[in-house]
Amino acid sequence: MTVATVTWNSLPYLKVLIEAVHQFSDPTVELLVIDNHSTDGTKEFLEAQSEVRSVMLPMNIGHGLGLDIAMIQAKTEHVIALDVDAFPIVDTWLDSVLGPLSNGATVAGAHFHRSFIHPCFLAMRRRDFLDLGVTFAPIGIAPTFGSAPKRLFMDVGEALSHNVSLANGSKALHRVPLTSSQGPGVAGSVFGDVVYHNFYSTQGRPDLMAASEAMWQQAVATYLRPFDPASSA
Repeated sequence: MTVATVTWNSLPYLKVLIEAVHQFSDPTVELLVIDNHSTDGTKEFLEAQSEVRSVMLPMNIGHGLGLDIAMIQAKTEHVIALDVDAFPIVDTWLDSVLGPLSNGATVAGAHFHRSFIHPCFLAMRRRDFLDLGVTFAPIGIAPTFGSAPKRLFMDVGEALSHNVSLANGSKALHRVPLTSSQGPGVAGSVFGDVVYHNFYSTQGRPDLMAASEAMWQQAVATYLRPFDPASSA
């Protein structure tokens, strides 16, 4: 299977994700990184990682389209998407989504609001993605923080979940619930007690980014063996 992430100028987070996937996954799992033309040393770091396959894009095409490329580039039956500021915390994390796929679900992963599986942690068969002709790309324009949307907006991966439901029924989505979170908002969240995700750390509200960064550092210290992202080469 393939674990895929999309990154842009988020090298410390990427290093932790790679470390955590190695720590909590079978060594046969392939890591695939789609880099959105980072300028923070990500390219040089990935070139030195013999155990990571990477695709270097000539421009930043966004998170959703980057995930589409990951699904197309993957060579395995199953693809598990992780946001670059997410990481597994137990060695049963893959079972929590692969099991539901084996039992009839088309998409399995994190759920915390609205009726879609959030691609911070999402699993899908590559064949289903291609056959259904879906995309992770968002639709519309995101509302300004603190205000209601004035027009249709569907977040990254949201339209994919809705289209899968239309094609295969509501049971095609398996939700891994939010099991704990630390504010502000859901800045530091754990899904199904298997994956940690840090909202607001690499994008979003500037007033929450500093607090979110501190939560991520605390989560790394809590869930992973002693690891200094700055020292990883």
